[in-house]
Amino acid sequence: MNKTLIFFCISCCLLVFSIIVVCTGPIITDILGSASIWRSQNCKQYSDQRKYVEDKKLITNDDEKDNFNKYMKKGQHLCERQKALYGLEYAALVSDLFFGVLCSLLSLLHYFGVGQVFQKVTGIIGLACGIIGFVLTLIYIIYSGYIFTNDGPGKEYDSTISSFASTVLHYDLDDAIYKLDKDRAFAEWKDGKYKCFYYDKDKDDEDSIFAKYSDLGKKQYNYHKDFTEPNSEYKKCDINDVTSYEDPLTVCKSNLGKYLTCDKIYYSGNDDKNEISFKYEYDKWVTSIIFGCFIIALNIGLAIFGFLLFSDSSNGATPLR
Repeated sequence: MNKTLIFFCISCCLLVFSIIVVCTGPIITDILGSASIWRSQNCKQYSDQRKYVEDKKLITNDDEKDNFNKYMKKGQHLCERQKALYGLEYAALVSDLFFGVLCSLLSLLHYFGVGQVFQKVTGIIGLACGIIGFVLTLIYIIYSGYIFTNDGPGKEYDSTISSFASTVLHYDLDDAIYKLDKDRAFAEWKDGKYKCFYYDKDKDDEDSIFAKYSDLGKKQYNYHKDFTEPNSEYKKCDINDVTSYEDPLTVCKSNLGKYLTCDKIYYSGNDDKNEISFKYEYDKWVTSIIFGCFIIALNIGLAIFGFLLFSDSSNGATPLR
């Protein structure tokens, strides 16, 4: 098989895979819901607040100052990677689509013997498109994969000083999804108290009690017939029936005594969000990452065969059909 035909096949695959990622990408398909807000975020406000607090000496306690600075830095980093993912998805996919169409048409013309004198230029174009597409898509997939595995719905940081003074909770509880086990339980009775599966009271790590985007494909976050049984333990030992609290985080921060025979406490507060849509959105995001990795490999192939076409033309060789 000659180099021109391989170059054409790679270009066509690049075009097809790019279309697939366009149809499944988290930003373009609005999987995240709040993605439109990511574009217009002002990330500089976090560093400005840190500088303002430092200049005005508004926080004098060293521990409080350290906590405040860490909180603001995390908020700035979250903001920056959200904005980066928004821009990268459009930049990478539009570029890959354009490169795929361009290189497909050029290689098809050369394959049928049209414009052979310009094959050297086509080789340079293929080499350049492959390198640019590789860099953009690689960075995009890194950001997409990082947010998919480390961030979750509702994660946000308030940049105002007053809000930090009252609470360091960095999740919007209207959008956040509490992390649950496969039976939708979040705590069990152990050693004379209810112990939360995903929250350590001593460490006070709130990130651990909320689900990440990568968790949302599991059955506990989607519709499942086991959770509809009216007489199930899940229904009898729901948080609203066994405690006076409404959310797992409050329970995990308290010292709740055992209620009746409930060895586990379950949470139904996600029920209004427990639809099959989570699984659908999870599958789409995973698909975009997988095919994005294929696109990275195809861009490498595009660059290699672009260079080979350029070399053949420089040596005076003409590929056969």
